[in-house]
Amino acid sequence: MRFLVVGCSLGVLAAGSACAQYVISAHAGVVQYVEGRAYLNDQLIEPKFGQFPDIKENQEFRTEEGRAEILLTPGVFLRLGENSAIRMLSTHLTDTKVEVLSGSAMIECNDVPKDNSIQALYKGNAIRFDKQGLYRIDSEPARLRVYQGEAVVTDPSGQLTLRGGKQTNLSGVLLAESFDRKDQDQDALYSWADRRAAYVSQANIVSANAVSSGGYSGYGYGNGLFGNGLFGGYNGLGYGPSFLGGWMFNPMFGMYTYMPYSGFGYSPFGYTYYSPSTVVYAPEHGSAYTGAPAHGRVSAITGASRMASLTAANHGSGFSLGHSSAAHASAGLGGGGGGHAGGGHGK
Repeated sequence: MRFLVVGCSLGVLAAGSACAQYVISAHAGVVQYVEGRAYLNDQLIEPKFGQFPDIKENQEFRTEEGRAEILLTPGVFLRLGENSAIRMLSTHLTDTKVEVLSGSAMIECNDVPKDNSIQALYKGNAIRFDKQGLYRIDSEPARLRVYQGEAVVTDPSGQLTLRGGKQTNLSGVLLAESFDRKDQDQDALYSWADRRAAYVSQANIVSANAVSSGGYSGYGYGNGLFGNGLFGGYNGLGYGPSFLGGWMFNPMFGMYTYMPYSGFGYSPFGYTYYSPSTVVYAPEHGSAYTGAPAHGRVSAITGASRMASLTAANHGSGFSLGHSSAAHASAGLGGGGGGHAGGGHGK
C-alpha cells in the first residue's frame, strides 16, 4: 500500500513557509508537534514553521520537560508525556512498530485499516492495536490501559485481549483488571492529548471546507493523491483504491490533520473528522476561518475564539507554547500555538 504526498511533504523540510513540491513515499514517525525540550538521537529539536523532523528506523526520540505528538499511520497519533522515550522499529505504513523505552505514551487510533499492523513493544511485551480507540502505556508503573477500543498483548507467558476500561501490568503475568476511567480528567497527559485532538479536528474542518469549496482541482483518490497538485496552499496525502483516509497539511494551522475519504471519522476524545462531502454538517461550516470541533463539551464558536481558549488552557498547564507566525496569530490560528514543529519556536 503506497502513501503519497504533494506539497510540503512529511519528512521533507520545506524552505521557509513556502511549499516546495515533492512526490515521495511516506511513512510513520513524523514529529508533528513539540512543546518544551525534545531530542532525536540526542540532538535537540529546534521547531521551525513548516518543518517536521523525521524519526527513522532504529532512531530514538525522547522528551524532557516537554511533550510531543508523532504521526504514525493516517489517523493514528502517538503522544508522549514528559521524560518519555521511544524507538522507531519499523516506519512502514502496513507494519508500524514503535518501542516504548520509558515514561508515558498515548496512542489515539482513529482509523485502523484491516491490512495494516500497528504495534508497540515494551520490555518483552508486544501490543497490537486492532481497533479504533485510545490506549496508554506507562513505564512507572509498567502497565497498559485501554480507554476505548481493543488491544492484544503478547508476552512469553501468553496472550491477553483488553477492551475498554481494562488494564494489565507489563512487568509480570498478564491479567485484565478494571480501572476507573473518570480519573482521566485529572491526568495531565490525557488532558493535553485531548487538546491536541481538538486542534486536529479544527484543522480538519478548515481543510475539508477548502476541498469542498474547490480548493483543489479535482478530487481523485485512485492515483493516491488528494487532487492533482498543490492549490491554495493545501496539499494532501492518500492511499490507492482501498484508501480510507489520509493526512492533509493545513497551512493556516501549520500542521497535518486527518481527512476521511468519505463519511465521518470519530476521535475517541469525542471529536468528529469530516470528509469534503460531509463537512456541511460541521459547526461553523460557512467560513474557512471558523470551525469548532463537534464535541459535546464544545459550543459552536469561532475557530479563533476556540484556539484562544485552548492556548490559554495550555499556558495554564505549565507549558509555554511560544509564538506562532504573525499571520497565523492575527487570525487566532497558530497551529495550536507556537512552540511546535509546525508553528514557530517554543520558549
